[in-house]
Amino acid sequence: MTLGTPLADEVITVGCPVVVLIGVVAALWRARQHTGRQRWVWALLAVGVLAWCLNSVMIDWQGWTGELVRRGGASALSISLTAVCTLAGTVAFGLLLTIANTPGGVVRDALDSALITAAACGLTWYALFGAPEDVAAATGGRLTSMVGVVIVAELFAVAVTVHTALRMRRRHPGLGMVCLGVVSLVAGDAGSAALVIHDPSASSDAIAWSSVLASVLLLAGAASGRAATTKDDDGRSLLSSGALPCFAALLALATSLPAALAGRAGPVDAWLHLMVLVLLLVRALLLARDGDLLMRGLEQRVAARTRDLASTERRFASLVIHGSDVMTVVGADGVITYVSPAALRVFGIDPCHLVGKSMDALVTSEGDRTLLDAVVSALGAPGSRRRFRMTAPHATGRQVVLDVCVTGLTDDPAIAGVVINSHDVSEAVRLEEELSHQAFSDALTGLPNRALFRDRVEHALRSRGTRGPVEVCYLDLDGFKEVNDTLGHGAGDELLVAVAERLRATVREGDTVARLGGDEFAVLLDEATGEREPERLAQRLCDAVRRPFIVRGVEVNVATSVGLASTDTTGRDVQRLLRSADLAMYQAKSQRQGGYATYHPRMHEQLLERVRLETDLRRAVEQHQFRVVYQPLVDMGTGGVNGVEALVRWHHPERGVISPVTFIPLAESTGLIGAIGEYVLREACRQVAAWRSEVPGAENMRVSVNLSAPQLDDPDLVGLVTRTLEETGLPATSLVLEVTEGVLVDQHEAALTTLNALRGLGIRLAIDDFGTGYSSLSYLHRLPVDILKIDKSFVDRLSDNGDLSLVDAILSMATTLGLATVAEGIEHEHQRSALAAQGCDIGQGYHFSPPVEAADMPGVITAALHTASSRGAGHLEHVGDVEHVEQEVAR
Repeated sequence: MTLGTPLADEVITVGCPVVVLIGVVAALWRARQHTGRQRWVWALLAVGVLAWCLNSVMIDWQGWTGELVRRGGASALSISLTAVCTLAGTVAFGLLLTIANTPGGVVRDALDSALITAAACGLTWYALFGAPEDVAAATGGRLTSMVGVVIVAELFAVAVTVHTALRMRRRHPGLGMVCLGVVSLVAGDAGSAALVIHDPSASSDAIAWSSVLASVLLLAGAASGRAATTKDDDGRSLLSSGALPCFAALLALATSLPAALAGRAGPVDAWLHLMVLVLLLVRALLLARDGDLLMRGLEQRVAARTRDLASTERRFASLVIHGSDVMTVVGADGVITYVSPAALRVFGIDPCHLVGKSMDALVTSEGDRTLLDAVVSALGAPGSRRRFRMTAPHATGRQVVLDVCVTGLTDDPAIAGVVINSHDVSEAVRLEEELSHQAFSDALTGLPNRALFRDRVEHALRSRGTRGPVEVCYLDLDGFKEVNDTLGHGAGDELLVAVAERLRATVREGDTVARLGGDEFAVLLDEATGEREPERLAQRLCDAVRRPFIVRGVEVNVATSVGLASTDTTGRDVQRLLRSADLAMYQAKSQRQGGYATYHPRMHEQLLERVRLETDLRRAVEQHQFRVVYQPLVDMGTGGVNGVEALVRWHHPERGVISPVTFIPLAESTGLIGAIGEYVLREACRQVAAWRSEVPGAENMRVSVNLSAPQLDDPDLVGLVTRTLEETGLPATSLVLEVTEGVLVDQHEAALTTLNALRGLGIRLAIDDFGTGYSSLSYLHRLPVDILKIDKSFVDRLSDNGDLSLVDAILSMATTLGLATVAEGIEHEHQRSALAAQGCDIGQGYHFSPPVEAADMPGVITAALHTASSRGAGHLEHVGDVEHVEQEVAR
């Protein structure tokens, strides 16, 4: 059937190949977007459609040349035969690739499609053309054969298309449109074939229009970018069941049945039936083979699964038998049915002795009662699980700590009871307790450490509420460093252990003694029984520590400073309570050794004042706010000034002059005394060296500089003094270094080595404040000293009661040891005369002169020299008159 107009024929002739070629290009483009089978599917579709396009072009070419008119529709049919077979083959193979995963699957699906084709051939032929014999008689055998081949090829393509559409497990929108295109193409070609059979000279545009429609669908399918979606499959389709062979055979018989009844069945029907039977036979053989392979595969999988189950069973049996946990199975009647061999290791009992016994008979303790209750609960609650910790006796009598898990498995036929898993955690618990003890106890003394002490203080604050105050004591040993330095750290550790034992024996029952670290201890007092009980306990602690200790065969004497703090004055904050006790302890240490102090809020203010003063002191060192003043040392025989003592003064920019009594101890505790002492040493040496060369009467002047304990511990002290003497030009014999009696007595061997090295340079050493209570006489013979400075307290006795005995004893001892003497603090003439009469060498004090600035010192030297020469030594007291000193300086 044609459109009837030349223009329409031209449009069809030119447009059809163009549209088909566009579809081919789209299919090739889609093939490039995919990999694997999908790429092959679209490539084969493109080849098939291209073959069909070439077929259309060849037919149109014959139409233009007139060959098609001369030879009729048979010529077009012969040309289409190759294209149809190519299209059917490529489409069928391509679509079969989308549903089959193996070569065998491709063959099986091809046979199914061939069965559908064979069954449908007869029905299609009779519907379109009539009986085969009638068609052959009317058109000739060759044309009929060509039509038959075309119909078979096209029906095979349709069968594969339908088969693919039904077998696809995922919906592919693109391939679905391609399938519709194939059906439309076959339908158009079949219509054209029927027209040729009935009128060989006729031609039709059905092929062209079907080609256009197929190409459009192919183009749409290629352009579709939607992903494949899962297709619902209930597994009961005809193609997936064994009914397909029967359906194909019945369809073939139904097609030829009318002809057979009319007596018109021919060879075509016979060949059709034969093809169906052959295909059925081949398919049956394939099904048998597949069934055999499936059965073998199933048998192999079952055998492998059986081996896996057996291996798993052996594995779990080995785990139970050789595991460290005790596995116990209790039946529904409460009787033990199984106990794993681990019971022998955990409990020391043979498992055979436990099997068959009732759980009730094993209850001997509260822990067993807990286990029994858990078993009873699990028997009534299938699937339940309960975990707890308990102890159980070992055959040797010790206790075993267990983590127990009781699981109800009464609904499991293999168990039908309760499973008890018992894990021995005795060692873990022991280690946990040991670690806890180490975390909260002092390793050396065994006392609670700082963390545990704080925890107990917090507990006391919570538990006592408002019933009464909470009191704590902080203790710090005095003299512990000297024990470490002289006897070694091992002896220091022994001393700490001995102190801890003595503190434990001194406190009351219920009090907590702790070691905070180093030589610091603390005591938490239980509820006090009296108003003065904390103070009485603090005094007992001081007295206990003050008693001598024997460490490595040596008697050791130490003391302790105790700080008391109570929530009555600090409030119920644990941090503030402990800080207050610490502050009170330092207050006690600053007052005297071996005493105690009770916290008072003003101590906090004193602490703040100390912090502010320390800050200012550091700034003073940086900004050089210190200056050196000098107090004359007067010869008691001649009245001349033969030396000076260098004294440091701090001029604070806001507070004015701050007493050395205030800032020197602070400088020693903060480590600033080194910088201050170095400044005083350098300035004093420089100034005296200048006076020796410039001031008449000062040619042999000496300078005395004080040394503190931290300075004496400085390993660079000898180097510092040596460098200072070299830089200033002061002779070593003109420098006197003064050390207090307490510092000298407490020094260790390293400090004595330093003193000997200084004395080896020619420097003279003096003991300051001699006779103030230390055991000086027992140490004096081994100290490298040259001068004794008699403390002012002994000089004051001369004014109080005229007692010369102590001064006379000191002077006699100095004479015996060949030491020079200096009397400090002389303020009156009768003191000077009495000391001079007893043989004291040098005097120092306000009777002669107060400390003066460096600029004023030459005048004092000159005045003293003039007075001594004009009036004699007995009248040197006038030099000490302040007005006279000022007049002499001015003159």
